[in-house]
Amino acid sequence: MTRTRNELQAAARKRHQALRRKQRDPRFKKVVGRFVAADLLTTNLDGIRPHDKPVPLDDALWAGTVEPRIMELLPAVLVKKPGLLRLPKDLPEDVAAVMHAIRHGKAAPGFRGVPPERYLPWVTEVGRKGKSPSVLKSFRFKHEDVLRLSRLRRNLPARSDTEVIRMALELLESSSSPASVA
Repeated sequence: MTRTRNELQAAARKRHQALRRKQRDPRFKKVVGRFVAADLLTTNLDGIRPHDKPVPLDDALWAGTVEPRIMELLPAVLVKKPGLLRLPKDLPEDVAAVMHAIRHGKAAPGFRGVPPERYLPWVTEVGRKGKSPSVLKSFRFKHEDVLRLSRLRRNLPARSDTEVIRMALELLESSSSPASVA
């Protein structure tokens, strides 16, 4: 079945009116206003007022169905700037899965129709620019190892045990590189 030009124009006009109606919704305006205030989005839509109040996650997820850029930004915002949102006690399963994957450096799943290639680049752009979130790891140390870390932290220009471990890893890596072995 082929549609005539008039039918196509009428369908496009109807979709456009529905989109404009959703863009006038207070939930959409609040979410976009919050993201504009955080310098994550820019917009030329009328009636959008930047503000600093956190917006509910449900409203942000709904607004993401109207404006795809919001859905691309949400995973990065959830991990690096969760204060922009009011999070419920129980996160939706897909939201928790994406946050877990980003935080633990695992393979990222698609997020509500947005492939990882579209939302992962934002992780280093939101919050501290160029910084990825720290990956959580835990290790079991013997008591002597903990004491050794404390001594090293005091004797080295390190502010934390994590910095001591980073310094040790860098030293170990540089001494075991192929150029130093040859």
